[in-house]
Amino acid sequence: MKKVFLNEFTGHEIQELLGKAEKITAICSFGSCESHGWHCCLGPDTFVPTEVAKRVAERVENVVVVPCVPFGTSINYNKYPMSVTLRYETVIAVAEDIFESLINNGIKHIYILNGHDGNIAPLTIAAQKVKDRHPDAKFLYLPAWWEKVGPIMGSRFEVWNGLGHSGEGETSIMMAVRPELVDLSKAVSQVPEKIIRINQRANVIWDIKEVSETGATGDPTKANAEKGKQMLDILVDLVAEAIEDMNRSGWNYSV
Repeated sequence: MKKVFLNEFTGHEIQELLGKAEKITAICSFGSCESHGWHCCLGPDTFVPTEVAKRVAERVENVVVVPCVPFGTSINYNKYPMSVTLRYETVIAVAEDIFESLINNGIKHIYILNGHDGNIAPLTIAAQKVKDRHPDAKFLYLPAWWEKVGPIMGSRFEVWNGLGHSGEGETSIMMAVRPELVDLSKAVSQVPEKIIRINQRANVIWDIKEVSETGATGDPTKANAEKGKQMLDILVDLVAEAIEDMNRSGWNYSV
């Protein structure tokens, strides 16, 4: 079995890996621990990117997976137990330190795979700060995989283009990744129609208690494992093909 997770390598294997550090891409994943409704576990934002990163590294040569950071900024989910939430400044600092550690060991191609909406802003800031200090470092960033997968799935989603916090899409992909952690008998539809309408004009800064009585949004009652498997394949393709494309260009995206 091909090793892909960085913390599974021996010291000797790491020495060999770093002998070709200029060819290596490290996938850095960031998740969260927070309520995802009555029907789902607290960890989809960690479990999904971990599985995607693993599959990509098994498929694409010279890709290693940095263990997913299991906590993020979840202040807008605190009203439902149990959010383990970090300050934005903490997420920025943790991400910067991870990126700097990779770069200091010669790995300068970094793919940031984010699983949680609260991490989007701090991860952007961290990557920009590190890029400013290390102009030769190259970053790819998938801040919100759910926004990419939905349009590709198209009519296979029945409600809200699959969107929602533990809605149709996220629940489906969890049923493909960790089905034992989903209990659809507890699923409740919570589609925030007013927020969806307003978001066509301006983004709403909301707290989960304002838009959901369960801690989830969207319609997880429409979820199933087959949709989840299709989503997983799409997401793995998106990540793998981006890395392969950059490899072909020598990670040169300058003008």
